[in-house]
Amino acid sequence: MHEPSVFPSQWQPTPAGWIIEPRPTLLEHPHVGWLLAIALLLLPAILAVWSANSFAAFADPLVQGLVKPTLEALSGLPPLLKEILIGRYGLVTMGPLLFVWAVPTVILYALFLGAYKASGLVERITIALHPLLRPFGLSGRDLVRVIMGFGCNVPAVISTRACSSCSRKTCISAIAFGSACSYQLGATLGVFSAANLPYLVIPYLLYLVITTLIYTGLVAPKAARSPQNTLVIERRAFLEVPQWSAIWREAKGTLNQFFTNAIPIFLIITLIASIFDWLGVLNALSGLINPAMRLFDLPPDAALPVILASIRKDGLLLFAEPNAASGLSPLQILTGVYLAGVLLPCLVTALTIAREQSLKFALGLMARQAIAAIVFTLVLAWGGRLLWAT
Repeated sequence: MHEPSVFPSQWQPTPAGWIIEPRPTLLEHPHVGWLLAIALLLLPAILAVWSANSFAAFADPLVQGLVKPTLEALSGLPPLLKEILIGRYGLVTMGPLLFVWAVPTVILYALFLGAYKASGLVERITIALHPLLRPFGLSGRDLVRVIMGFGCNVPAVISTRACSSCSRKTCISAIAFGSACSYQLGATLGVFSAANLPYLVIPYLLYLVITTLIYTGLVAPKAARSPQNTLVIERRAFLEVPQWSAIWREAKGTLNQFFTNAIPIFLIITLIASIFDWLGVLNALSGLINPAMRLFDLPPDAALPVILASIRKDGLLLFAEPNAASGLSPLQILTGVYLAGVLLPCLVTALTIAREQSLKFALGLMARQAIAAIVFTLVLAWGGRLLWAT
C-alpha cells in the first residue's frame, strides 16, 4: 500500500481449492493427539465435580442447619404426608441434596462445555477421537455428548437430537450405561471415601470405560461402525478465546433442559419413592432379590442400594453406611458400586429416553443394559476374586 507498483501485463489466477488452514496443535499429532483429546474431555468433568463437591462440603452443613427447624415442625404430620415431606425420600429431605450437590455440578459442567464449544476446541477434539470411536459405532461428536452425561444424563440424551440417524440410538445407549452423572459419581466417591478406599475410583473408572465401549460396540448397528461413517466437519476449526456471551449462549440450553425437565421429574420420583417406602414396597423388592446377591459374591444387604440406585443413582450411598462398608472387602465394594451404577438407567433418564425415542425402545434398552451389567459384574466379581487370590 505504501509502495504501489504497476500491475503486471500477465497474471496467474489463484488455483482452485485454495484455503486458509488454522495452525495445527498437539491435538493433530498422530501419536499423542488422541491422549490429549481424552484428557481435555475429562478435564471439565473432573474440575466441575471437584469444585462442586468442595462447595457442597462447605454449604451442606449450613443448609442442613437451616432445614432442621422445618423437619422438626413437620414431624407431627399424618404418617403418609410426613413420609412424603420428611421421610427418607421426602421433598424436604432430598431437596438440599439436589440443590447443594447436583445443581452446582451441572452448572459448572455446562459452563466448561460452553467454553469448549465457543472456543472451537470441541471440533478439534471430535476430529482427533473419531477414528478411535468408529469401530464402536460412535463418532467424536457422540463422545462429547457421553461426557456431557457426567453432569446430567437428561440434557445429554436430549442433545443427541443432533446425532446422525445411524448413531443416535447407540449414543443414547452409551450415555445410559457409562455416563456416571453427578449423583452417581458423587455417591461413588462418597462410598469409596467412607470405606477408606479412595484409590478404588481408578479401577472403577477404567472398568466402566472398558465395559461401556464393549457394550456400545455390541449394540451399535453395522452402519454406525462402517468406515463411511465420517464427520460432517472434516477440517480443523479456528481456535479463539471464548467470550462470556458465547459461553452463556452455549450453556443456557443445557441448563434450561435440566431445570425444566430433570428437576420436575426428580420431584415426581421423590413423591413416588416416598409412597413406595411408606407402603413397604422397596423393602419387599429388596427381599425378593436378596438371594441373587450371592451370584455376585455380595451380602443380602447389598440388594437395597442396588434397587434404590435403579430409581435414583445416589441410592448407592447406602453402601457407605458404617455397618455395610465395614463388612465388605474392597472387591465387594467395587462390585456393588459398579452393579448399582450400571444395572439400569435412573428413572429420570429412562423417562427422557422414552420421550425422545419411544417406550418400546426405552424398555428394550433397559433389558439389554441389565443383561450386559449382570455379565460384566459377574466377570468383575469372580474374575477379580481369582486375580486377588493369585
